[in-house]
Amino acid sequence: MKKSWLLAGTMLIGLMPAVAAQAGDVEVTFSGSLDYQFGFADADQAAPGVGASISAVSDQSELVWDVNAVTDTGLHYGANIQWGFAEGNSGVFDETYLKFYGDWGRIHLGADDDVVDNMATGGHDVQAHSEGFDGEFADYYTQIGDAVFLKTTGTSDDANKIAYYTPNFGGFEGGISFTPESGIEGQTQQTDTGDAYNILETSVTYGIDLQDVSILGSLGYRHADADQGVINQDLEKINAFRAGVKVGFGPIEVGVGYGDNGSSGTQKGTLADAGSNYQLGVGWDYGLGRLAVGYAYGENTNTDGTEDEMTVYNISIDATVAEGLIVYSDVVHADSSNGAGGAANENEGTVVLVGTAVFF
Repeated sequence: MKKSWLLAGTMLIGLMPAVAAQAGDVEVTFSGSLDYQFGFADADQAAPGVGASISAVSDQSELVWDVNAVTDTGLHYGANIQWGFAEGNSGVFDETYLKFYGDWGRIHLGADDDVVDNMATGGHDVQAHSEGFDGEFADYYTQIGDAVFLKTTGTSDDANKIAYYTPNFGGFEGGISFTPESGIEGQTQQTDTGDAYNILETSVTYGIDLQDVSILGSLGYRHADADQGVINQDLEKINAFRAGVKVGFGPIEVGVGYGDNGSSGTQKGTLADAGSNYQLGVGWDYGLGRLAVGYAYGENTNTDGTEDEMTVYNISIDATVAEGLIVYSDVVHADSSNGAGGAANENEGTVVLVGTAVFF
């Protein structure tokens, strides 16, 4: 039996005696947000039908139900349900998971973010509301090539998993999760169509405050079996790590991130390499909101030795108009290519976003 399966089984079995105890009062909280933006794009390779658009921001528009209770034995338990009602015009459930927690840490069971991305800090972590290079500009810009300029290969994302997060020990926190198959969420059964299988993800963070300076660092690692795709295709296993640091000086934060995919998921015996990426961001809380700038770069090598590249710059700002109401703007410039040469294999463009959001 694989060690990853043993880990998942052990975590569940350990919960059984406590879960059997009688439940106490259940507390339910409800919150949500709605975000709309105007987007304008001008690029060499225009994305279909999106010269200008008014659209809801799906990952910033959601309804959240959070449930918490405690048993007579002291076990805290609950559930979290997030409905992205703007996704695909009809809505989809984003994260839906059970949780069990106490002084010993937390266990999440269900469709939840992977621990590597969930605990990661870096340049993306200091952006304004519209998130800059980690935001919605990709809805208006067509990337050429497959270079990953943020995160790492083989993420389980919101797929069904079991995850454990430690309590804070002198500034240190850790997390570990097991996911049978990527892309499988909620009621969906294993379909053997995911990009990665038997995904084991681990992460650790360390934070410290030194008078007027705060420091937060993160390091995450992912191991998985890559989907073989074509029959008899021999692909490398997924082994990728992600690291980041965020430093705060009063109202200013600086973040740096790096991801290395190695040969994750590439075809053996070829020149392919899954590449690496890095990001830099600076954010300033100016009183009414945040002003931020960002830079991100990613590259990978194809089976024939050509390289895909992606570079993104952004300047972003948001402002609080009233309690629960903000306005924001984002200007993003991106350049991508697939190494083949020629105008059709490169795209340079600028995206301007202006929007407003209500939180409740």
